[in-house]
Amino acid sequence: MTYFAERLKKLRTDSGLSMQALANESNVCKAMICKIENNETQPTLDVAGRLAKALGKTLSEMLHAPQVNNFIHLTKNDQAVWEDAQHIVRRNISPVFEGLKVEWLHVELPAGLKSLKPIGSHNIVGGQKMVLVTKGTVGLIINQQKYLLKKGDSFYFESGLPHDFFNPTKEKVEYYIVIKHP
Repeated sequence: MTYFAERLKKLRTDSGLSMQALANESNVCKAMICKIENNETQPTLDVAGRLAKALGKTLSEMLHAPQVNNFIHLTKNDQAVWEDAQHIVRRNISPVFEGLKVEWLHVELPAGLKSLKPIGSHNIVGGQKMVLVTKGTVGLIINQQKYLLKKGDSFYFESGLPHDFFNPTKEKVEYYIVIKHP
């Protein structure tokens, strides 16, 4: 069983939530939650994010076991990597501490990816996101305004705003993102 599946089931049951209650809170269907908990499918990052938010956790807290030391050296091989069904690769650069409200991620979007997630899903009201593009051109839509960020460009925004990332190119693109949760 994957760490995510184990964590989802434990947090859901510890919270006293039925699968249907979690489905209602996260806007993820009960059948999908059942398949994830039974390790029959891997959720997309969007689905995993909605489930994490409904359980009061960050996506990193759901995907990776928390660290316990006050100082941590993470080699590239030690950093947790998650690839979803859309072939989006998310590498967690920051250590995961229970309750830590900052995530530092390296993200790779495959060529031509039209949408990372439906606009408006998994917005973090009261949080912030900071992006730095390291390879290619990353598309970003915020409040229906389109931005094309090229290598070296950075962008800051309040993460409660409706937003979506996409890859407008025929090449894989990469960026770093720091997410500050409220």
